Amino acid sequence: MIESASVILERHNATLVGSGDETLVLIPGFGTEQSAWRHVVDAFKDRYRILSFDLAGVGPANQIHYDHARYGTLDAYARDVVAVLGALKVERCVCVGHSVAGIVVALASVKAPHLFRKLVLLGASACYRNIGSYRGGFESAEIDNQIERATRDYLRWTAQFGQMVVSAPAEDPTVREFVATLRAMRPDMALSLLLTILQSDLRSRLPEVTVPAVVLQTREDSAVPREAAEYLHDHLAGSVLEVLDASGHLPHMSAPGTVIDALNRHLP
Repeated sequence: MIESASVILERHNATLVGSGDETLVLIPGFGTEQSAWRHVVDAFKDRYRILSFDLAGVGPANQIHYDHARYGTLDAYARDVVAVLGALKVERCVCVGHSVAGIVVALASVKAPHLFRKLVLLGASACYRNIGSYRGGFESAEIDNQIERATRDYLRWTAQFGQMVVSAPAEDPTVREFVATLRAMRPDMALSLLLTILQSDLRSRLPEVTVPAVVLQTREDSAVPREAAEYLHDHLAGSVLEVLDASGHLPHMSAPGTVIDALNRHLP
């Protein structure tokens, strides 16, 4: 069944703001929604036409469209990215993906490289597990423990996970915002997606990416270690790695000025 452009855009809550000949696409990562990009939007709306949209189930905005079977792999999200760009007839955009959305946009660029001028992967990882000499951040037992704790007491887990991911105490505004967004998600969807993300291993797909990429990584990130960012840089041909003077996994929320400065250095 061929879906209309309006159906695709409504499903992903696509929004367009700003002006300019170049399109800048911003895609939020797990547990966040478009509002996470508000500082970046404000900084670049006079320079770019900015497209923001939500991936199904990644945040609370469009959970009705999440399907456990369809989204068992990240390739389904990559197809959605291509579908949204096609619905708006976007060509040669600069696409910024945070966390899991970073690797999703990389996969999308493999499916339709002509749509992308440059990729920016913020806090992204091709694999979150430690496998052999590869350091992805989590041992298999740690992943099992995260899922078990979240299943047993989702509200308590969100508080602990929020502090770990942001690298800040519970009263920090970014932690509060992130935890609130996690709690707005249906627990079964959140856990299903989290398991998909943490168990994914897309390292073998990186050589397929031909679009120029910039990897932005904070100096300290409990979710994605610097080794994982360096692996992306080493296996994405011609890519650039910049380590940001910030900590935590959500720097566009917790240290937006640092991220904006980095984007100014790397965006066309």
